[in-house]
Amino acid sequence: MSKLTEKYAIVGVGESERSKNSGVTPLHLALDAARAAIADAGLNATEIDGFMSYSEHDSCTSHQLATYLGVRPKYVKDIMGGGSSTEMLIADAIGLIEAGMVNTVLIYRSMNGRSGVRMGGGGWDVNMLQTAFDGGSFIIPYGAGSPSQWFGLFATRHMHETGITKEHFGHVCVSAYEHAQRNPKAFFYGKPLTMEEYLKTPDLSFPFNKHDYCLESDEANAIIVTSADRAKDCKSRPVYIMGMSARQCHPHAHYWSDLSQVAADYVAPDLYQNAGVKPEDIQVASIYDCYSWVVLRQLEAYGFAPRGEVGAFVAEGNLKMGGKLPTNTAGGMLSEGYTHGMNNVLEIVRQIRHEYKGTDRQVENCEIGICTGWAGPDIAGAMILRN
Repeated sequence: MSKLTEKYAIVGVGESERSKNSGVTPLHLALDAARAAIADAGLNATEIDGFMSYSEHDSCTSHQLATYLGVRPKYVKDIMGGGSSTEMLIADAIGLIEAGMVNTVLIYRSMNGRSGVRMGGGGWDVNMLQTAFDGGSFIIPYGAGSPSQWFGLFATRHMHETGITKEHFGHVCVSAYEHAQRNPKAFFYGKPLTMEEYLKTPDLSFPFNKHDYCLESDEANAIIVTSADRAKDCKSRPVYIMGMSARQCHPHAHYWSDLSQVAADYVAPDLYQNAGVKPEDIQVASIYDCYSWVVLRQLEAYGFAPRGEVGAFVAEGNLKMGGKLPTNTAGGMLSEGYTHGMNNVLEIVRQIRHEYKGTDRQVENCEIGICTGWAGPDIAGAMILRN
C-alpha cells in the first residue's frame, strides 16, 4: 500500500441515541447518526456520493439510507460483518476516492442489538451458529454454541501459555468502567466497578463473568471519509489517516490448529511501517473489546507489552487516564455501547480533535492514536490517526 499520510481524513462522526429498546427501525437510527455526522462535518447530504454499511442481517441498506437523506449515490456497499468491518470499509472508501469514483463516503453501522437481533442470543438459529466461524460444527453440537464460549477457549489457552490471570482481565474491565464514569452517554455511567466486585462476580462462561462481555445496545454510528484537500473545506477539524492495514488473516483458515498466533500479529508490522510510527509514539487507543481478554491479546500484538508481560502492563494502570496508553476512553464496548467497534472509532476521533479539552475526559497532549478491529483470532485490521 502506498503512503496514506496527509491524503485522507475522517471529517464527520455522529451517533443516534443509545438505548436497550429504541422503539424504532435501524433505518431511523441510521438517519439520526448520518445526520449528526453530516452536521459535524458541515456538509450537505448531497455532497456525499458513497454510502457503505456492515451488518449481521439486522440493518437497513445503504441505498435506503441515501434515499431518505435525499441523495442519489454513485456507489453503495453493504457487507456482512462485525468486528474489523469499520477499518475495512474505510480502506475501501480510500481506494474508491483514490480511483476517482467517489469524493466523499459515509460509513455506518445501525442495529437494534438488544431489542432486535442479539449476538449469541435471540435472533440467532443453529444453522447460523454452525457457519459463524470455520469449524463450528465440530464444537457447537457439544455445547459451545455462543461467542463467549468460543472466546473463552482462546482466552484459557492464552492464560496457560503466558500466565495472565482473571485479575488481569479485571484490570481491563475496571479501567473501562472508570472511563465510562466520565461519559454520560455510556450505559454504565454512574455504575463504577471495583476489583473486589469483579473478582467476586460468578463466571458465566469460564473464564468470563458478566463484566468481561461487551454490551448489547440499540444504536447507530456514522463516519464520513474524504480526501485531505476536501477536508479543508469542512467545518470540523480533520483527523488524518496516517496508515492502515485493513483486514489481514491468520495463516490458516482452521485457526483453531494454532492459537499461538492471531491475525493482529500480522496487521501490526504493516500498520506501523505504513504510518511511519512505532508503538511508543501512540498516545491514545481504541482497542476492540468484545471481551476483556481480546484487549490483552491485542496489546501484545501491537507491541505495547511483550508476550507474557501484558498482565503487568494493565495492572500498572496503563489503560487509565494518566497511564501510558489511555484506552477506550468513552468506556468501550465493555461499558459504553456496542456497534461492532464503530463507537470506539468515534471516541478516538474526538480525543484526537481534543473535543474534551478542559475536562477530565481529555487525554492530555494526544496527537496520535491507534484504533483496532478484531473479527476474531482469524481476521483483524487497524489504523493510526493523527490531528
